[in-house]
Amino acid sequence: MNLPNRIADVRSLRGQEAFVYGLKERAKRQHCLAYGTFRAQVDRLETLRKEYSKAVAPITSVALYVKATALAVARNPAANAILFRGLLGTRIVRFHQVDVNLPVTRRLGERTITFVGTIRNAPAKSLAEIQRELTDYQRCPPEASHSIRRVLWFDGKPLWLARLVHWWMGRSPDFYIQNVGTCGLTLGTGHHEHSFPVAPTSVVFGRGGVAREPVVRGNEIAIARVLRCSLMIDNYVVPGLLAEQLMRDFKELLESGSFVAEELRAAAGSAVPRPERQSA
Repeated sequence: MNLPNRIADVRSLRGQEAFVYGLKERAKRQHCLAYGTFRAQVDRLETLRKEYSKAVAPITSVALYVKATALAVARNPAANAILFRGLLGTRIVRFHQVDVNLPVTRRLGERTITFVGTIRNAPAKSLAEIQRELTDYQRCPPEASHSIRRVLWFDGKPLWLARLVHWWMGRSPDFYIQNVGTCGLTLGTGHHEHSFPVAPTSVVFGRGGVAREPVVRGNEIAIARVLRCSLMIDNYVVPGLLAEQLMRDFKELLESGSFVAEELRAAAGSAVPRPERQSA
């Protein structure tokens, strides 16, 4: 005999759950989210990462994806904008500098928290600088990080307060940019095809899984490491043609690794000793 199912427990959304609910609710209510997927061959990028780690400073692949996200948006300034609503109507606000959001998960005592970290002015920073900020998010004292303090402040807070905060973030560009960045990067676990972010912003790249696959290079078939990528856009702000350009630029940056090679050349140039002057 099959017994009817019963409710195990019921809990109200509070704290971090309430904040995340408010964030996703704002993304769905205020923005027109659209998605595209593409793939990038990352063999050269990984080779350059290892070379950079030996020659300059150890870096992870996350630092590479943050910098590639920032550069792709910087190449397309119209995408570095957010839609806001207000009493005077709906408006699109474009920002001067590109700040990249990404999810950060770390242990804090007996609990694990996930929060939104932001790399400010990422296009102007070196990969080593970006990596230091990523490491700080994992190791800094909680009181030293605005992002962590924000999560801890929300502990136990009710859903209505989270909704109020997100309501104001969707209306005040100044309040928005004080708390988060202008675009984003979502990091999948690497075990799935694609990652599809949901965020109240205009551009978010998603890093999915990496697998060795056959690819065509010229007239030959080779085996390459292929990264699954996705792009989420707010179609109110980013039209289709601009989204295609963002995907092309992001893919080109990952496949060529040009921004890593440029930093390596700069580091090699600064390490070359200057010839001594000959005395007359």
